[in-house]
Amino acid sequence: MELIILGSSGAIPVKERNLPAIALKSKTHPEIILFDCGEDTQRQFIEAGLKFNKPLKIFISHFHGDHIIGLPGLLFRFSLIDRTTPLMIFGPRNLFFYLYFHRITLGLHAGYPLTIVEIDHENQELIHFEGLDSEEPIKKEKIVNNIVFETKWYMMKYALVDHSVPTYAYAFLEKHRLGKFNPEKAKELGIPQGRIWKTLHEGNQVEYDGKIIDPVKEGIVGPKRPGRKITYSGDTMPCQSLIELGKDSDLLIHEATYAKNLAEVAHEKKHSTSIDAANSAIKMNAKQLLLTHISSRYQDDAQLLLAEAKEIYPNTLLARDLLRIAID
Repeated sequence: MELIILGSSGAIPVKERNLPAIALKSKTHPEIILFDCGEDTQRQFIEAGLKFNKPLKIFISHFHGDHIIGLPGLLFRFSLIDRTTPLMIFGPRNLFFYLYFHRITLGLHAGYPLTIVEIDHENQELIHFEGLDSEEPIKKEKIVNNIVFETKWYMMKYALVDHSVPTYAYAFLEKHRLGKFNPEKAKELGIPQGRIWKTLHEGNQVEYDGKIIDPVKEGIVGPKRPGRKITYSGDTMPCQSLIELGKDSDLLIHEATYAKNLAEVAHEKKHSTSIDAANSAIKMNAKQLLLTHISSRYQDDAQLLLAEAKEIYPNTLLARDLLRIAID
Protein backbone atom coordinates (compact mmCIF):
# COMPACT_ATOMS: atom_id res chain seq x y z
CA MET A 1 0.00 0.00 0.00
CA GLU A 2 1.30 3.44 -0.90
CA LEU A 3 0.38 7.00 0.05
CA ILE A 4 1.12 9.73 -2.51
CA ILE A 5 1.11 13.43 -1.57
CA LEU A 6 -0.45 15.42 -4.41
CA GLY A 7 -0.71 18.67 -2.48
CA SER A 8 0.70 19.67 0.91
CA SER A 9 0.14 23.43 1.18
CA GLY A 10 -2.46 25.23 3.23
CA ALA A 11 -4.76 27.89 1.70
CA ILE A 12 -2.13 29.39 -0.67
CA PRO A 13 -0.12 27.24 -3.08
CA VAL A 14 3.60 27.89 -3.38
CA LYS A 15 6.16 26.79 -5.94
CA GLU A 16 6.89 23.44 -4.29
CA ARG A 17 3.46 22.80 -2.74
CA ASN A 18 0.09 22.34 -4.39
CA LEU A 19 -3.19 22.65 -2.49
CA PRO A 20 -4.42 19.69 -0.37
CA ALA A 21 -4.88 16.30 -2.00
CA ILE A 22 -3.55 12.92 -0.86
CA ALA A 23 -3.96 9.62 -2.74
CA LEU A 24 -3.89 6.09 -1.35
CA LYS A 25 -3.48 3.05 -3.56
CA SER A 26 -2.71 -0.64 -3.18
CA LYS A 27 -0.91 -3.12 -5.43
CA THR A 28 -3.57 -5.75 -4.75
CA HIS A 29 -6.64 -3.56 -5.35
CA PRO A 30 -7.19 -1.38 -8.45
CA GLU A 31 -9.02 1.39 -6.59
CA ILE A 32 -7.57 4.82 -5.75
CA ILE A 33 -8.73 6.66 -2.62
CA LEU A 34 -8.32 10.45 -2.64
CA PHE A 35 -8.53 12.69 0.43
CA ASP A 36 -9.55 16.22 -0.61
CA CYS A 37 -9.09 17.73 -4.04
CA GLY A 38 -7.31 21.07 -4.08
CA GLU A 39 -6.82 23.22 -7.15
CA ASP A 40 -5.00 21.51 -10.05
CA THR A 41 -5.19 18.01 -8.58
CA GLN A 42 -5.72 16.78 -12.15
CA ARG A 43 -2.19 17.90 -13.09
CA GLN A 44 -0.78 16.24 -9.99
CA PHE A 45 -2.43 12.98 -11.10
CA ILE A 46 -0.20 13.15 -14.17
CA GLU A 47 2.93 14.02 -12.18
CA ALA A 48 2.28 11.10 -9.82
CA GLY A 49 1.56 8.63 -12.63
CA LEU A 50 -2.01 8.00 -11.47
CA LYS A 51 -4.47 6.73 -14.07
CA PHE A 52 -7.57 8.78 -14.89
CA ASN A 53 -9.73 5.72 -15.58
CA LYS A 54 -9.18 3.77 -12.35
CA PRO A 55 -12.03 3.15 -9.89
CA LEU A 56 -11.90 6.11 -7.51
CA LYS A 57 -13.35 7.18 -4.16
CA ILE A 58 -12.94 10.84 -3.15
CA PHE A 59 -13.45 11.98 0.45
CA ILE A 60 -13.87 15.75 0.87
CA SER A 61 -13.22 17.05 4.38
CA HIS A 62 -14.95 20.45 4.14
CA PHE A 63 -16.00 23.33 1.94
CA HIS A 64 -13.05 25.66 2.13
CA GLY A 65 -11.81 26.39 -1.38
CA ASP A 66 -8.31 25.01 -0.95
CA HIS A 67 -9.77 21.55 -0.29
CA ILE A 68 -12.41 21.32 -3.03
CA ILE A 69 -11.84 23.77 -5.90
CA GLY A 70 -9.90 21.13 -7.85
CA LEU A 71 -12.86 18.74 -7.87
CA PRO A 72 -14.83 20.24 -10.82
CA GLY A 73 -11.64 20.39 -12.89
CA LEU A 74 -10.89 16.73 -12.19
CA LEU A 75 -14.45 15.75 -13.16
CA PHE A 76 -14.21 17.78 -16.38
CA ARG A 77 -10.99 15.89 -17.16
CA PHE A 78 -12.75 12.57 -16.62
CA SER A 79 -15.41 13.57 -19.13
CA LEU A 80 -12.85 14.65 -21.72
CA ILE A 81 -11.08 11.28 -21.61
CA ASP A 82 -14.38 9.34 -21.78
CA ARG A 83 -13.94 7.76 -18.38
CA THR A 84 -15.92 4.54 -17.95
CA THR A 85 -15.10 3.34 -14.43
CA PRO A 86 -17.20 4.21 -11.34
CA LEU A 87 -16.55 7.26 -9.19
CA MET A 88 -17.94 7.92 -5.70
CA ILE A 89 -17.53 11.25 -3.90
CA PHE A 90 -18.22 11.68 -0.17
CA GLY A 91 -18.43 14.91 1.78
CA PRO A 92 -20.58 17.25 3.90
CA ARG A 93 -24.14 18.33 3.11
CA ASN A 94 -24.59 20.32 -0.13
CA LEU A 95 -21.76 18.49 -1.91
CA PHE A 96 -24.20 17.43 -4.64
CA PHE A 97 -25.48 20.95 -5.18
CA TYR A 98 -21.94 22.32 -5.40
CA LEU A 99 -21.35 20.02 -8.37
CA TYR A 100 -24.87 20.40 -9.75
CA PHE A 101 -24.38 24.17 -10.06
CA HIS A 102 -21.27 23.46 -12.15
CA ARG A 103 -23.47 21.33 -14.38
CA ILE A 104 -26.11 24.01 -14.97
CA THR A 105 -23.66 26.93 -15.31
CA LEU A 106 -20.57 25.37 -16.92
CA GLY A 107 -21.91 22.22 -18.53
CA LEU A 108 -20.21 19.73 -16.23
CA HIS A 109 -21.56 16.27 -16.91
CA ALA A 110 -20.66 12.70 -16.08
CA GLY A 111 -20.82 10.07 -18.80
CA TYR A 112 -19.50 7.51 -16.33
CA PRO A 113 -21.10 5.97 -13.21
CA LEU A 114 -21.07 8.75 -10.59
CA THR A 115 -22.42 8.55 -7.05
CA ILE A 116 -22.31 11.50 -4.66
CA VAL A 117 -22.84 10.75 -0.97
CA GLU A 118 -23.54 13.59 1.44
CA ILE A 119 -22.73 12.89 5.10
CA ASP A 120 -25.45 14.46 7.24
CA HIS A 121 -23.86 14.38 10.68
CA GLU A 122 -26.75 16.11 12.42
CA ASN A 123 -29.31 13.53 11.30
CA GLN A 124 -26.82 10.65 11.10
CA GLU A 125 -27.73 9.89 7.51
CA LEU A 126 -25.96 9.21 4.23
CA ILE A 127 -27.77 10.85 1.31
CA HIS A 128 -27.04 9.27 -2.09
CA PHE A 129 -27.34 11.05 -5.46
CA GLU A 130 -26.80 9.31 -8.79
CA GLY A 131 -25.18 11.39 -11.52
CA LEU A 132 -25.77 15.14 -11.97
CA ASP A 133 -29.10 15.16 -13.81
CA SER A 134 -31.59 14.92 -10.95
CA GLU A 135 -31.83 17.06 -7.83
CA GLU A 136 -33.54 14.26 -5.91
CA PRO A 137 -31.53 11.74 -3.89
CA ILE A 138 -31.93 8.09 -4.82
CA LYS A 139 -31.78 6.88 -1.21
CA LYS A 140 -31.00 7.72 2.37
CA GLU A 141 -29.47 5.37 4.92
CA LYS A 142 -28.57 5.57 8.59
CA ILE A 143 -24.94 5.93 9.62
CA VAL A 144 -23.88 3.06 11.87
CA ASN A 145 -20.70 3.23 13.98
CA ASN A 146 -19.48 6.24 11.95
CA ILE A 147 -18.99 4.02 8.88
CA VAL A 148 -19.65 5.87 5.62
CA PHE A 149 -18.42 3.21 3.20
CA GLU A 150 -17.42 -0.46 3.38
CA THR A 151 -16.11 -3.18 1.08
CA LYS A 152 -14.63 -6.65 1.61
CA TRP A 153 -11.24 -4.95 1.65
CA TYR A 154 -11.74 -1.93 3.94
CA MET A 155 -14.12 0.41 5.69
CA MET A 156 -14.05 4.20 5.91
CA LYS A 157 -15.10 5.94 9.10
CA TYR A 158 -15.54 9.65 9.74
CA ALA A 159 -15.65 12.09 12.66
CA LEU A 160 -16.80 15.69 12.95
CA VAL A 161 -13.75 17.72 14.00
CA ASP A 162 -13.30 21.26 15.30
CA HIS A 163 -12.85 23.78 12.48
CA SER A 164 -14.48 27.05 11.44
CA VAL A 165 -16.93 25.24 9.12
CA PRO A 166 -18.32 21.69 9.40
CA THR A 167 -15.33 19.46 8.74
CA TYR A 168 -14.81 15.71 8.69
CA ALA A 169 -11.74 13.66 9.41
CA TYR A 170 -11.58 10.19 7.83
CA ALA A 171 -10.03 6.89 8.87
CA PHE A 172 -9.26 4.14 6.37
CA LEU A 173 -9.38 0.76 8.13
CA GLU A 174 -8.14 -2.20 6.15
CA LYS A 175 -9.76 -5.49 7.11
CA HIS A 176 -7.70 -8.51 8.19
CA ARG A 177 -5.46 -9.71 5.39
CA LEU A 178 -4.85 -13.30 4.37
CA GLY A 179 -2.00 -15.12 6.05
CA LYS A 180 1.21 -15.67 4.10
CA PHE A 181 1.07 -18.63 1.73
CA ASN A 182 3.85 -21.25 1.89
CA PRO A 183 4.10 -22.80 -1.61
CA GLU A 184 6.87 -25.19 -0.58
CA LYS A 185 4.64 -26.73 2.09
CA ALA A 186 1.84 -27.17 -0.43
CA LYS A 187 4.25 -28.91 -2.81
CA GLU A 188 5.48 -31.19 0.00
CA LEU A 189 1.91 -32.39 0.48
CA GLY A 190 1.61 -33.06 -3.22
CA ILE A 191 -1.00 -30.37 -3.87
CA PRO A 192 -0.76 -29.18 -7.49
CA GLN A 193 -0.56 -25.48 -8.20
CA GLY A 194 -3.77 -23.93 -9.46
CA ARG A 195 -7.23 -23.03 -8.21
CA ILE A 196 -6.85 -25.23 -5.14
CA TRP A 197 -3.94 -23.06 -3.93
CA LYS A 198 -6.19 -20.00 -4.06
CA THR A 199 -8.83 -21.81 -1.99
CA LEU A 200 -6.24 -22.82 0.59
CA HIS A 201 -4.75 -19.30 0.71
CA GLU A 202 -8.19 -17.97 1.60
CA GLY A 203 -8.07 -20.20 4.69
CA ASN A 204 -10.58 -22.78 3.46
CA GLN A 205 -10.27 -26.51 3.95
CA VAL A 206 -10.21 -28.64 0.82
CA GLU A 207 -10.56 -32.32 0.08
CA TYR A 208 -7.64 -33.65 -1.94
CA ASP A 209 -6.58 -37.20 -2.67
CA GLY A 210 -9.13 -38.52 -0.18
CA LYS A 211 -7.93 -36.28 2.67
CA ILE A 212 -9.32 -33.12 4.26
CA ILE A 213 -6.54 -30.51 4.29
CA ASP A 214 -6.67 -27.66 6.78
CA PRO A 215 -4.26 -25.00 5.40
CA VAL A 216 -3.50 -23.46 8.80
CA LYS A 217 -2.91 -26.75 10.66
CA GLU A 218 -0.74 -28.02 7.80
CA GLY A 219 1.35 -24.86 7.79
CA ILE A 220 0.39 -23.95 4.23
CA VAL A 221 -1.06 -20.61 5.33
CA GLY A 222 0.00 -18.45 8.25
CA PRO A 223 -2.43 -16.68 10.60
CA LYS A 224 -4.42 -13.75 9.26
CA ARG A 225 -2.56 -10.44 9.41
CA PRO A 226 -4.11 -7.32 10.91
CA GLY A 227 -5.17 -4.60 8.50
CA ARG A 228 -3.59 -1.17 8.31
CA LYS A 229 -5.19 2.05 9.52
CA ILE A 230 -4.65 5.52 8.07
CA THR A 231 -6.28 8.63 9.55
CA TYR A 232 -6.63 11.96 7.72
CA SER A 233 -7.41 14.95 9.93
CA GLY A 234 -8.75 17.49 7.44
CA ASP A 235 -8.45 20.98 8.98
CA THR A 236 -8.92 21.03 12.74
CA MET A 237 -7.72 22.27 16.06
CA PRO A 238 -7.03 19.56 18.66
CA CYS A 239 -10.22 17.69 19.57
CA GLN A 240 -11.28 14.46 21.23
CA SER A 241 -13.34 13.22 18.28
CA LEU A 242 -10.19 13.05 16.13
CA ILE A 243 -8.28 11.23 18.88
CA GLU A 244 -11.01 8.61 19.10
CA LEU A 245 -11.24 8.19 15.33
CA GLY A 246 -7.49 7.80 14.91
CA LYS A 247 -6.75 5.44 17.79
CA ASP A 248 -3.91 3.01 16.96
CA SER A 249 -3.37 4.40 13.46
CA ASP A 250 -0.44 3.09 11.48
CA LEU A 251 -0.21 6.55 9.93
CA LEU A 252 -1.75 9.80 11.10
CA ILE A 253 -1.93 12.53 8.42
CA HIS A 254 -2.37 15.70 10.43
CA GLU A 255 -2.52 19.34 9.46
CA ALA A 256 0.30 21.47 10.91
CA THR A 257 -0.49 24.90 9.55
CA TYR A 258 1.52 26.84 12.14
CA ALA A 259 4.64 26.61 14.27
CA LYS A 260 4.31 26.59 18.07
CA ASN A 261 4.98 30.34 18.44
CA LEU A 262 1.70 30.99 16.60
CA ALA A 263 -0.42 28.65 18.71
CA GLU A 264 -2.80 31.45 19.66
CA VAL A 265 -3.37 32.35 16.00
CA ALA A 266 -3.77 28.67 15.09
CA HIS A 267 -6.46 28.05 17.67
CA GLU A 268 -8.23 31.33 16.92
CA LYS A 269 -8.55 30.15 13.30
CA LYS A 270 -9.28 26.60 14.44
CA HIS A 271 -6.12 25.08 12.98
CA SER A 272 -3.28 23.08 14.53
CA THR A 273 0.40 23.65 15.18
CA SER A 274 3.18 21.12 14.69
CA ILE A 275 3.08 20.54 18.46
CA ASP A 276 -0.67 19.89 18.37
CA ALA A 277 -0.17 17.26 15.68
CA ALA A 278 2.59 15.55 17.66
CA ASN A 279 0.51 15.48 20.84
CA SER A 280 -2.44 14.05 18.94
CA ALA A 281 -0.23 11.27 17.55
CA ILE A 282 0.84 10.37 21.09
CA LYS A 283 -2.74 10.35 22.40
CA MET A 284 -3.82 8.13 19.49
CA ASN A 285 -0.91 5.73 19.92
CA ALA A 286 -0.16 6.27 16.23
CA LYS A 287 2.87 4.54 14.75
CA GLN A 288 3.83 7.38 12.41
CA LEU A 289 2.88 11.03 11.90
CA LEU A 290 2.83 12.98 8.65
CA LEU A 291 2.62 16.79 8.84
CA THR A 292 0.77 18.51 6.01
CA HIS A 293 -1.29 21.65 5.17
CA ILE A 294 1.83 23.78 5.61
CA SER A 295 1.26 27.55 5.65
CA SER A 296 2.90 29.48 2.82
CA ARG A 297 4.78 31.52 5.44
CA TYR A 298 7.02 28.44 5.92
CA GLN A 299 7.81 27.86 2.24
CA ASP A 300 11.51 28.40 2.97
CA ASP A 301 11.51 27.03 6.52
CA ALA A 302 9.12 24.08 6.71
CA GLN A 303 11.81 22.05 8.47
CA LEU A 304 11.07 24.16 11.55
CA LEU A 305 7.68 22.46 11.85
CA LEU A 306 9.27 19.04 11.48
CA ALA A 307 11.90 19.77 14.14
CA GLU A 308 9.27 21.00 16.62
CA ALA A 309 7.12 17.91 16.17
CA LYS A 310 10.03 15.48 16.36
CA GLU A 311 11.03 16.82 19.76
CA ILE A 312 7.77 15.37 21.06
CA TYR A 313 7.07 12.58 18.58
CA PRO A 314 10.27 11.36 16.85
CA ASN A 315 8.60 9.23 14.17
CA THR A 316 7.36 12.24 12.21
CA LEU A 317 7.61 13.02 8.50
CA LEU A 318 7.05 16.31 6.68
CA ALA A 319 4.82 16.08 3.61
CA ARG A 320 6.11 17.38 0.31
CA ASP A 321 4.43 17.16 -3.07
CA LEU A 322 4.87 13.81 -4.84
CA LEU A 323 6.35 12.19 -1.74
CA ARG A 324 5.47 8.49 -1.76
CA ILE A 325 5.17 6.60 1.54
CA ALA A 326 5.03 2.80 1.64
CA ILE A 327 2.68 1.54 4.37
CA ASP A 328 3.89 -1.95 5.21
